[in-house]
Amino acid sequence: MVVVHLPPPLRSVVPKFVTLNRNDELLRIFDPTKYDATAVSFRNYGPISRFDHHQQYPNKIDPERSVIYASPTLSCCLVEIFGDGGIIKIEQQQLAFITLRNTLKLLDLRGSAAMAAGTLSAISSITERNISQAWGSYFYENSELYGEIDGLVFAGAHNGEDAVCLYERAEPKLTSANIETLNLNHPDLRDTILSIAKNHSLIVNPY
Repeated sequence: MVVVHLPPPLRSVVPKFVTLNRNDELLRIFDPTKYDATAVSFRNYGPISRFDHHQQYPNKIDPERSVIYASPTLSCCLVEIFGDGGIIKIEQQQLAFITLRNTLKLLDLRGSAAMAAGTLSAISSITERNISQAWGSYFYENSELYGEIDGLVFAGAHNGEDAVCLYERAEPKLTSANIETLNLNHPDLRDTILSIAKNHSLIVNPY
């Protein structure tokens, strides 16, 4: 059994990085009817998700730290949101196409790069969120080891495709991006969503 330890690293750190360049695209599914979410809104409520680096405030609102999750692929976005329940429920969600105008520097946590960063690739799939969140904070806080990274790239727990977690440092780079949105129930997306659902053994609620 693989055991992922809490930080600090138990081995020397030789981090590897991925650069997202101008004109690279990230996708994100969001629900504009909840929490005033927008295509590029960062969440300061937490920690909740895998690599949230929020400080432990009593009301869980961190005035200094926030995150946003995205992916280069629609399939990763869909399975990360709907994979646990096994049913794709399309209601009010929108799909954002975020085309970068500035580069993003990401710490690579995929495969052997996770070990080079001081942890294990299993960090991206373990159920103990307190451990992965502690690493999210560690990567963020220790710039002498990792530099001033904008965020992380990791293998999504459901299908292994690339997923991205961005720290609030990257917010100006996202708000300056070219952003287009499409309703997730748009007819142009239907065949693609059905195909993704079939490939991942997911059910799509009628819509």
